[in-house]
Formats: sequence, C-alpha cells, structure tokens
Amino acid sequence: MLANKSSLKRRLQIVELVRKRGEVSVEELSQAFDVSSVTIRTDLTYLEEQRYLVRSFGKACYLAQRSGNNVVIPEVDGAARKAWETAIARFAAEAVDDHQSLMLGAGDIVHKILPFLSDRANLALLLQDIGMAQTAQRFVHCELLLTGGQLEQGATTLTGPDAEASVTRRSIDLCILEASGLDRDGNLLCADPAVARVSEAARRAAARTIVVAYQPQLGEHDGEVFGNVSDIDALLLDDGIDPETMELMQSKGLQFHRRESGILEFRKSTA
Repeated sequence: MLANKSSLKRRLQIVELVRKRGEVSVEELSQAFDVSSVTIRTDLTYLEEQRYLVRSFGKACYLAQRSGNNVVIPEVDGAARKAWETAIARFAAEAVDDHQSLMLGAGDIVHKILPFLSDRANLALLLQDIGMAQTAQRFVHCELLLTGGQLEQGATTLTGPDAEASVTRRSIDLCILEASGLDRDGNLLCADPAVARVSEAARRAAARTIVVAYQPQLGEHDGEVFGNVSDIDALLLDDGIDPETMELMQSKGLQFHRRESGILEFRKSTA
C-alpha cells in the first residue's frame, strides 16, 4: 500500500534535500526530519526501489537526472524499453475476462497486449489501429471489428468523426488506451489530437477504462487531453516516474499497488 500522507511528504522532501546536496547521511536525515534512523532507512529503501536515489555506506546519494527533464532514473536502451512495455501489457491483459466487449486504442503498449489474450474465450474486439488486426487474428479467438474512419497516408490508425461515432454507438465493457503524458492537473495526454478524440469517445462509452503508459512526462502542453486520471479505473506504468507524479496520483484518490517486475498500478478507490 502507499505510505500515508506524512510519510509520502517526508519522502518527497528527502528526495529534494538529497538532490540539492548530492548526498546526505542517515543520521543527518534522522535529525532533519525528527524521526528514527530505522524510519529513515525504511524511507530510503522505498526511494531506492523507486529509483529516486541510491544508498551507499550509510548515505543517500542523488541519482542524476537526464538532461532536459525531471526524470530521476537512468536512460534506458530500446531493448529495455520494450521489456518494460511488454510487462505493462501483460498486467493490462489480466483485466480482460472471457465474453467481454473490448476496445483497444492505438499505441505500442496496447499492441503488445494482444498475444496475452490468446486464452480468452468469446471476446468481441474493437480495434482502432488496422496494424493490430493481423496480430489479433493470429493470437486471439474473437469477433474482430474496426472502428472505421479516416486513414491518413502512411498511417495505420483510424480517426475522424466516423471513428468517434462508431465507438460511441457501441457497448464496451472495457477499453484500454495509451497515454503519452500527463499534465499537472492529472489530465491524460495523447500526442496525436485525432487519436485523442477517439480515445475520449471510447473512455466515455466504456464501462471500465484502463490506461497504460511508459514514463509519461509530467508537463503542461505536451499533447491533447482525452481524460483525467480521476475518470479511469486504473493506470499502469513502469517505475520511471518522479515524486511529483506519485503525489499527483494520491491527490486524485488513486490507490498504489506495486506489481511484479517493477510495474506500478494506480487504481480507483473502491471505498
């Protein structure tokens, strides 16, 4: 479970202090926050697992940021990114049950979900990306439909008013969409405005919505809004997010669950 608010606030302050000073000892942190060294070590273990800092000989050391942004984890290569995306896709597929009407939006992570649906029975699958159709036919036993709509030259994603209307008319048990970023109000962003409009229509039409993303950057104007984290049922990410993003999720009432392979799941509270 996510730490309580006082613990989360302290941990965010620890990251900021270590960032400013480069490294800080356990004893110094214990005195600065007026808590025991055991509590500080627990905090540091959590923050190291989240890749916000590293521990070395009784000290917390800042994990250098990438130049040009606020992400506090090392740059990963293409193979590592694909592994993260596949892990996210695997956990997203767990939410799909037999006999469901499922809409899959556009995106690399969403595409990777399809092989994990090979053992599902009697799915009604609606796709926005015609590039996914061949994968779906190979792996999934289902009724397969496309949204229809416009297809720009060189693209595989269907967009436009016809695609939006097609989604709106359907009964969708679950839709899984992909975000490219978040803004500071918790809005989910898509880099392509036309894709974002179809995603918004799908989110509104579906009984449940799950959003997947790889290291979504917390920015202001990096895409078109298709929903808010408070509007969806779950958000699945890799662990390359900064403390501010973690705090944002809590402020929106989402519960935190760490899955295997370092995948982070934020769920709508059922309380």
